[in-house]
Amino acid sequence: MNRKLAIPFVPVAAPDGLISLADSQHDITVLLETWSSSDAGDTYQLLLDGNPVGPIKELPDPVPEEGSELMLTVPLEYIEQDGVYGVAYKATNVLGQASATSGSVPIRIDRTAPGAALLAAMVFPAEPFGDQVTGLVPGYGGMEQGDIIQTLCNKTHGPLHVVQADELTLRPIEITFEREFLESVGTENVTIEYLVTDRAGNESIISLPVELFLQL
Repeated sequence: MNRKLAIPFVPVAAPDGLISLADSQHDITVLLETWSSSDAGDTYQLLLDGNPVGPIKELPDPVPEEGSELMLTVPLEYIEQDGVYGVAYKATNVLGQASATSGSVPIRIDRTAPGAALLAAMVFPAEPFGDQVTGLVPGYGGMEQGDIIQTLCNKTHGPLHVVQADELTLRPIEITFEREFLESVGTENVTIEYLVTDRAGNESIISLPVELFLQL
């Protein structure tokens, strides 16, 4: 079967293949296109990391025109473990039984919360501060670009920070708090905590707290 097969498309996958936590709780839909010179009865089947998965499907009679959309699914039981999986498909001609395999696209399953069992407290300077103060977020397990760090100030949502690529290796994560805001949630001191939500939607535990004193 000397035919070029289009690469499959996974609608719920991000450009880098990441599947959200919500979408990873059920079967994943995979879309593909009918190929040139296909015949009624030609078959197609999903390949996951090169292994056949799920039922073998047949093209109907009449055959859909070239480029028509077909659908396969990745069953949930095959993606229960976190990791990267290659999604492709195989098409087989009914007449000569020759087969062709498409190119593969990655999907990434991530159901692990950032920071695991511990998020260290933010670090603030010991000396009194003026109109604003900047705290440092210690590195945590599973930190990735795009993580959202939500601060909590006396349990009230404070500044929010999105982790940038250079913060993974080149510079620390800094979050600045305005005194006016801090004084709106506390009089003499404010308890600062934070939690992290990754791009897949996994939410961490709340970090260890730190007390920030508002004296001038």
